[in-house]
Amino acid sequence: MKFILLIAGLVAGLALANGAVSGVGTCSIDKGTCTSLFSGFPHIQTDLNKYTKQMLDKSFDFLLLSSVFDVYSMDRPGFEKLYRKASDKAWEDTIDLIKYQSRRGASVQVGGGEGPNTIHDVASLVQSNETSSLELALEYEKILATEAHRIHKKISHADSTKHYDPDVAHYLDEKLIEYQSGQIRKLSGYITNLNDIIREANTKALGVQLFDEYLDKVE
Repeated sequence: MKFILLIAGLVAGLALANGAVSGVGTCSIDKGTCTSLFSGFPHIQTDLNKYTKQMLDKSFDFLLLSSVFDVYSMDRPGFEKLYRKASDKAWEDTIDLIKYQSRRGASVQVGGGEGPNTIHDVASLVQSNETSSLELALEYEKILATEAHRIHKKISHADSTKHYDPDVAHYLDEKLIEYQSGQIRKLSGYITNLNDIIREANTKALGVQLFDEYLDKVE
């Protein structure tokens, strides 16, 4: 009996400390408040939802970009493979973002609403050549990486301990930010190498062909 009373006292104490006794943070099935939302996640819930839409747009945009270099267009299998791989990765990231937000108690909407702040000009995609496509891809990655950093800051100690959520910060670091920094470094390196190749007017055509074959091997 004493053990039961002790447990009841501890539960009451915890509820009071967390505001549950006063009605703050209480769980009510009738009111639909029993969710897995907690910590600082609600502070960036809208941001992650928008970011998921951005990632989905990236998947479609890079898929379109890859078609510019397929065998029926420019016949650059290396470039096609590079952008198809980026499209597939963005699709996987979209699915993973949806799963993560669902696990944290959020309802994800990826259709409708205001468009994302990314490079989403279809004309610039379909009119790309080898150099401009790499520059576009690099800029796209930088925009998404910068947004991921902004969300990370919003729930980290760097911004405010009030909304700190280490789980979101860890997810962004492990699933997105580390990959994005590597992708940005890789694309910038490709641009530098290709620019060196096209400066040699006499061997430009052969050089670009060899560069495409290189991409086809390494991607």
